[in-house]
Amino acid sequence: MYILLWWLGEAGRLGNGAYGPVVAMLAFLLFGIVIGVSKKWPAVALVLMGATIGLQLLIEGARFISSSWPAYLPLLYAVFNVSAFGRRAVHWISLPVSAVYAAVVAALLTVRTFGRDGWPVLYSLQSARQFQSGGGLDIVGTFAAVCAVAVGLAAGAWCAGLAMRRANQVAAARRQAQALQQDLDVVESELVVLSERERLAQDVHDVMAHSLAVIAAQADGTRMLDSALSPDAEQALTTIADTARDGLVELRRLLDASPSLELTQRPGLAGLPALVERVRGAGLAVDYVELGDAGPLTPVQESSVYRIVQESLTNAVRHSRAEGSARVTLDWRGPGLAVLIATPATDADAIKPGRGIRGMQDRARLAGGWLTVGIDDDAFIVNAFVPVEAARFTEVVA
Repeated sequence: MYILLWWLGEAGRLGNGAYGPVVAMLAFLLFGIVIGVSKKWPAVALVLMGATIGLQLLIEGARFISSSWPAYLPLLYAVFNVSAFGRRAVHWISLPVSAVYAAVVAALLTVRTFGRDGWPVLYSLQSARQFQSGGGLDIVGTFAAVCAVAVGLAAGAWCAGLAMRRANQVAAARRQAQALQQDLDVVESELVVLSERERLAQDVHDVMAHSLAVIAAQADGTRMLDSALSPDAEQALTTIADTARDGLVELRRLLDASPSLELTQRPGLAGLPALVERVRGAGLAVDYVELGDAGPLTPVQESSVYRIVQESLTNAVRHSRAEGSARVTLDWRGPGLAVLIATPATDADAIKPGRGIRGMQDRARLAGGWLTVGIDDDAFIVNAFVPVEAARFTEVVA
């Protein structure tokens, strides 16, 4: 708009210079570019502004005349942008440089040597008559007044840019402070949750540790004191005592674990046969089948699979019919590990989403896979999948 409007406004006077209309149009073109790039590239705008003013000093045809000198005024917008959006060094350099530019522009407007046909751009009718009658022009006074106004305008534009710069910094600081406050609020809420979880974990530890210890002691005491027990009963009591002690040790290890706890202490796929034997000892027939060649899983994935199988078999022991049997199948023949656990089911209420099912689904998602449950032919089906290629990802998550 700057270029177009000034070219249209000076269309009849652009060719009067020594070098024709091309040179006269060049100053408007370059100053328009300065205004256009001053916000995105402040340093370029500052250098190009100085180069264009220097061009006007050297070439008479590029200088503005009495009707076009207001074309200097929009350059104050460029000075504002350089001050507001330039880097720190460009911001501070632009103040003295703009003052020098303003002084040069004042010279172009008031000194006869830089005017057209020996006339300054800015003059009054009285001074023109005085000059034509043989008098002189007050060049020094006029230059001093115009220079003071030009430097003052440049300094004002620079200060306005400084104010904008400080306002942007304050706004950025406020946004950062708000973001930090939000982070602090999140951390505070997480700390509250963690504190509550720690309290609940301690309560669970106290209750479960006492209960498991009593169960183990009662089972061992009954087995040792009653010599008339059948082998099956003695085996059942031994299984109860061992399972209670193992649960007590695992509970304490889980609750006392720190972030530095080695992942090798987590239960993995190698513990599944022992888990199956303990469930068999509890009276539930379990078939354990593994198909294909085992692929690489992270400790987090192995622990998730172990817990899923453990939860499924525990539910089967608690809720299944006495004549039922369970089947655990690990299939490595696909892109990952497919786990299929079929246990006897009593009714459809078994698949209602409770804490156990949600926990298994969370463990499957943590391992990078998925888990579904359902009933088919009076069997409770747990179907899970853990991709082998997600091993690296879950290792990072852990």
